Amino acid sequence: MEALIRPEFGLTFWTILCFGLLVLVLSKTAWQPLMTAVNERERAIKHDRTSAETARAEAEKLKAELDAKLAELKGEIGRRMEEARVSSEKEKDLLIEEARKSAAGIVESSKKEIEAQKNEAARELRGKVAELSVMAAERILMAKLDHKASADLSSRYLAELEKERPELRLGN
Repeated sequence: MEALIRPEFGLTFWTILCFGLLVLVLSKTAWQPLMTAVNERERAIKHDRTSAETARAEAEKLKAELDAKLAELKGEIGRRMEEARVSSEKEKDLLIEEARKSAAGIVESSKKEIEAQKNEAARELRGKVAELSVMAAERILMAKLDHKASADLSSRYLAELEKERPELRLGN
């Protein structure tokens, strides 16, 4: 063990010579391909790093573009929803107004129809009242008046009655 701590000159010489020869042989055979492989690996790593940074930058750019498009689409959707709501409100108001007009028209036509039926009933009633009056007057005055004179008399009586009391007017 002591020999290892105190090296001898011969052993040191041969050790240095073997190391030098090993370096020389390795430099001629293995050093060049090894350095080429290390340089290639270094270039590949730099290229991959650059590519990764470029891809990351592009991804961030695409993400920003997509975020902007998404925000734009959200705005567009909101705007279209508001337009649809306003349009539906207008349509609803239009339908309600049309329904009101239709109902008013139906009410008005019903009133006219009722008025026409009332006038027709009043005319019929007037005619029947006149006929009954004539028949009653005929029986009373059977010998003195003819039928035409009786009808004229009842018509005059009804006209006078309508003049005196307009609320009893039966027609027209």
